[in-house]
Amino acid sequence: MIADSLRSRLRAARDRGSPLVRLLDGVRRVGRAEDRALLWTRIAHRGALHQTSGTSWPERYPELFNLVAELASGAGRILSFGCSSGEELEALRRRFPEAEIVGAEINPRLRRAATKRMAGDGRVAVVPPNAIEGMFDIVLALSVLQRLPDQVEKRGVTDLSASYPFARFDDEVARLAARIAPGGLLCVTNAHYRVEDSNVAGLFDPVPGSPPMSHPLFGRDSRRLPADAVARSIFRKL
Repeated sequence: MIADSLRSRLRAARDRGSPLVRLLDGVRRVGRAEDRALLWTRIAHRGALHQTSGTSWPERYPELFNLVAELASGAGRILSFGCSSGEELEALRRRFPEAEIVGAEINPRLRRAATKRMAGDGRVAVVPPNAIEGMFDIVLALSVLQRLPDQVEKRGVTDLSASYPFARFDDEVARLAARIAPGGLLCVTNAHYRVEDSNVAGLFDPVPGSPPMSHPLFGRDSRRLPADAVARSIFRKL
């Protein structure tokens, strides 16, 4: 009974973002290899890190993957930005059997896992984000341009300016846009912000029928948008 009450109080404090509970969680996680890798990533790449979770699974976005394959069946080079442990690379290979695929991942442990997963495929490379080179016909950033979305939803956060300001998203979208060839596709979903609000939005046309992004969404001022705000997930570069 006492243990259950204590666990309940800890969960409530964690949901509130208690600094003490965050510290205790950090100490507890140092013993796990995946958490040590994440801690190192947070320290070494603080200015470049977006989503801190590396959770992924096979065929995570089948509707989006299938539509992209229809729109750009002849794609020669594809970038999976934030490829985690490589499940997305496998999904892309099934749809683009001849393409060169580059997975970019900032977490070294996940990068090693993705490399191992795709080791038998000579046309797949897994690199850190600062080693991305060349132009691409498709760039995907799926569940990457965000920060702890489950906590944002659970706590009812209305302002992200302190934890993940719009400028972080905007700068990364601009960098990705510069890597897309004319006529190529930019795919962004499960992000806190909308590509339509970015400073490079004028370079793209939203693809009709592309899956809408889920809520909550935030605006250029980093404040939560109304529930009826709409964001698309696939864009074609002009």
